[in-house]
Amino acid sequence: MTLNRVLVCAGAAALAVMGLAACGSEQAGRRQQNPASNMGAQVAVSPGPDEQVAFMQMLERVGAPCAPDAPAATESDDPGPDEHPPTRPSGLLPVDDKPPTNTPSPTVAPERPELNGTEACEGREHGARITQALIGLGKPTTLQVRRKLNELGYIDSRIHGLKAERGVVRFSLDLRAMGGQLALEGTAAGKKTTVRAFAHPAEGAWSA
Repeated sequence: MTLNRVLVCAGAAALAVMGLAACGSEQAGRRQQNPASNMGAQVAVSPGPDEQVAFMQMLERVGAPCAPDAPAATESDDPGPDEHPPTRPSGLLPVDDKPPTNTPSPTVAPERPELNGTEACEGREHGARITQALIGLGKPTTLQVRRKLNELGYIDSRIHGLKAERGVVRFSLDLRAMGGQLALEGTAAGKKTTVRAFAHPAEGAWSA
């Protein structure tokens, strides 16, 4: 092969390399302008339900066995055609008697709230499922207890007082909803795990 032919072939090869490089640069530029063509179209994922909504749904589901039956019809107090309403004693109150008042005495301690029958039942339902989830933790930590409670549907804003003391993790749960007073307090300590329901005032911030 002569020197001229070698030079011609080398020049042709150089032009081919330059052409390939330019083509590659153009394709790279197109990929940069339209990254979806390289990675595939991304499908928009709709957000999950709001945690507050999910929490309320969990409360309704757990408390379903405790829903009270419809109230039975009661007899009317209206007198019949042949009946007469009871007569009331007439006359004024004695001078020394005073009408009753609902104003509490400042020296009387306010009454502690109490759970009604439905709330007490719901407390047992929640306590049973929480105990079952926590009893398997041999040496529980606060992180483990919070994770278990979250898995059951109890959100962080309703978990209070979570702390570890001498191998026991203590916590409280605010389950008040729709004017209810249900709350729980528990201790996670392996087989000695306990959960107790109590009434918290429906109005106001959490204070237990």
